[in-house]
Amino acid sequence: MRRILDGIVLAVAAVLLMALTAPTAHAAARRDIDGLVIGQVGYNAVGPDRLWNRNQEYIDVSNVGPSAVNVKGLVVEDSWARANRATNDKGCNTFTVNSLPGVDEVDGELLLQPRHTIRVYVGQGTPRTFGFGNRIHAVYMNHGVGDTAGCGYNGHFLNNARDQVWIKLGDSEKSKSWDFRRGYYLR
Repeated sequence: MRRILDGIVLAVAAVLLMALTAPTAHAAARRDIDGLVIGQVGYNAVGPDRLWNRNQEYIDVSNVGPSAVNVKGLVVEDSWARANRATNDKGCNTFTVNSLPGVDEVDGELLLQPRHTIRVYVGQGTPRTFGFGNRIHAVYMNHGVGDTAGCGYNGHFLNNARDQVWIKLGDSEKSKSWDFRRGYYLR
């Protein structure tokens, strides 16, 4: 009987210890990008690449995890920008999340809720939310004009045939690539 009681006491103590030391949803939001994935990539605008159809190129970053993720400072870039970070003074092919429509910054954090998506459009527009429950947070790079004039081809930078996009938050990175030169596949 004593062994059973000792086992029960140890089990209860272990459960309490785990409950007291488990991260809260707020603390989990400060960790890396485990809950984020690169979803859909609009890499090929219909017709010739012109300034007017830049918004047909976009990158979706979705929170598929169970808790909110702090996306303040999230960097979205392609393989060219990643390879040229040291000399990319204009920020070509790069977007850094500093604000999101529909998300208030609290204590320096932008918390992207579970099942919400950031859609980074290449072109120009007004940040907004849309979709079911306003779960898509649209932001715009305004790539190819102003400070980034001369970047990409008429503001387009995602390679139609082969490229790779990256998301970086702190020391954590993830990527998604495509290569249609010898058939169709996405990784």
